Amino acid sequence: MEDKLSVSQLSKILGIPETTTRRYLNNFEEYFRWEQIGRGNKYHPDSVEILQRIATLYDSDRETAEIKKILADEYAFVTEEIETPTTEPPAYDIPGQLEEYQKKQEEFNKQLIEKLHEQQEYIKQLLDNHEKEIKATQELHAPNKKHNEYFDRIMVEHRVTKRLEKEAIKLWNEKPEHEKIKKVGWFRKEEDRDKRNLFMKEYIDEHFEEYLKEELEI
Repeated sequence: MEDKLSVSQLSKILGIPETTTRRYLNNFEEYFRWEQIGRGNKYHPDSVEILQRIATLYDSDRETAEIKKILADEYAFVTEEIETPTTEPPAYDIPGQLEEYQKKQEEFNKQLIEKLHEQQEYIKQLLDNHEKEIKATQELHAPNKKHNEYFDRIMVEHRVTKRLEKEAIKLWNEKPEHEKIKKVGWFRKEEDRDKRNLFMKEYIDEHFEEYLKEELEI
């Protein structure tokens, strides 16, 4: 396998400032083959020729859109299949980009609708729980010993739960980033909320009895 090149190595080979090299790579990313190694991206050696061509076209006062059309004719290619998985996306020609973009947009719209639905369900659940708490509190206003004891138990459990939630969130935030973040698509990352919620639930379940006894002093 040919050695991959970092942005700084490409910059030195071409004699182009690293910021300019990085801008070319970002603006014309569909023409480069790369994979993420460690914290940075490594590019295929054929990137040198493409970057040199881009620099030459800019030197001749060509606009970005015009340069993309020229590169589409000169550098349409398909990447070789490899046995081990990488973050390197398959190369494709310009006509295929529109279809790929539409697929990405449809997937994004689908995810957005799902997130909105989840948010609506979460708000509904909060309102339902709040309404139940109000009813329970109203029922406890009657001045009898049984209701007072029931109210006290609810408040103790509430305090214990809130305490455990704060501790769980603190422990979650202290975790390494790779344990909290999930990859969405090729380039975007976000917090894994399902994993976070599961972590908090398991932490609360594991320590609830212990903390409740401590709160009740038994």
